[in-house]
Amino acid sequence: MASGRSSGWGRNFAAALTLIAVSFSGTVPCRAQASSRAEEVEAARRKKAAELKPEELSTAESRLNKIVDSHLIERAATGFHGLTMVLGGLPVGQGFALGPQYSRPDVAGGALKLRTSARATTGGALLLDFQLTAPKLADEAVFIDFYAAHRNLPRLDYYGQGPDSSLEDESQYRLEDTSFDVTAGFRPFKYRFSRPFSIGVTGGYLKANVDRGNEGDDRQAQDVFDPLTTPGLFDQTSFLRGGFFANYDYRDNPGGPRRGGFYGAKLLYYDDRDLGLRDHRRLDLEAQQYIPFWNDRRVIALRVASTMTFASGTSTVPFYLQSTIGGSNDLRGFRPYRFYGNNAIIANAEYRFESFTGLDMAVFFDAGKVAAKRSQINFHDLEASAGFGFRFNVGNRVFLRFDIGFSHEGTRLWLTFDNVF
Repeated sequence: MASGRSSGWGRNFAAALTLIAVSFSGTVPCRAQASSRAEEVEAARRKKAAELKPEELSTAESRLNKIVDSHLIERAATGFHGLTMVLGGLPVGQGFALGPQYSRPDVAGGALKLRTSARATTGGALLLDFQLTAPKLADEAVFIDFYAAHRNLPRLDYYGQGPDSSLEDESQYRLEDTSFDVTAGFRPFKYRFSRPFSIGVTGGYLKANVDRGNEGDDRQAQDVFDPLTTPGLFDQTSFLRGGFFANYDYRDNPGGPRRGGFYGAKLLYYDDRDLGLRDHRRLDLEAQQYIPFWNDRRVIALRVASTMTFASGTSTVPFYLQSTIGGSNDLRGFRPYRFYGNNAIIANAEYRFESFTGLDMAVFFDAGKVAAKRSQINFHDLEASAGFGFRFNVGNRVFLRFDIGFSHEGTRLWLTFDNVF
């Protein structure tokens, strides 16, 4: 009996050991096999990654990446104790403008901003300016700005008055002017931590002098046009000017916006102090809208702007204060200042897309015209141009722009140091 019980217990013990062995043989080797397989896959992945060659960049991309990585542009913009070199700032056609600029955003503990510059070109053009701003008074609700400038522009193109002016009448003139303006504004309410709406007043003085341009092979405007067709060509005067403005600006970054909009209106009165022949009022209207998509890497930029003048009695608007279209900021397929007129309208549309860091590309369409009468400001019989361009930017601010525009008058290439609008 004891032997039988022992034999049964032995058989049960052997069966239990067999069951345990079978259980382990069915699980542990499979896990070990799975672990081994994962290691093989990881090893193969590492081997393949080690064999991959880095992407070869073009020469232009490599150079731009080096510039971005070295922060040369940021260093140039920052300067040394407020002293920097500034590019551009003069009207188109004056040549490459370059000069020193001194700026201090922390005057009086940050209550004031100061900036002054001197820019010149090899062609003799000159700009001297000074600006002092109190941008954040009364909890940023009030701002005051003083700006003074002197310009000498030895060559400005002129083709005559109106939309029917001819390329055959191309000529040039010199414009020298000195101006002083004070602007005070109020931002009445906050919206999302900013104050997008502003209203205010502005007043100042303008002294203008028109003369013959740089002598050479080009014709002078004084030899082609007369005082009746071109008011202000043969007489000089000075103006007191002043008026009102209202703006609603909710762009995310005015130096290179990708979303938001700007809507503004300004009415100025010009009082002829010397001749009493050029009194007039000027109304400027502008609307910009930016529509982003694809994580702000694509932007549709739209603008419509118009200028209308109102002469007093028998007064006329001097031609150098008239609206002009044609050039790098409006009709990019036409020559600079191609059309002069008392009234003007311009519309622009751009599709901008990021090519790579620091560079956006754009395709654009421009349309506009000048008119002698305000009733002619509409979207009929517009001049048009189209083209494409490149925008180089740092910190979402455009510092260099290259555009190529096409129109029925030919192809124009533009290299400028600011944003288009």
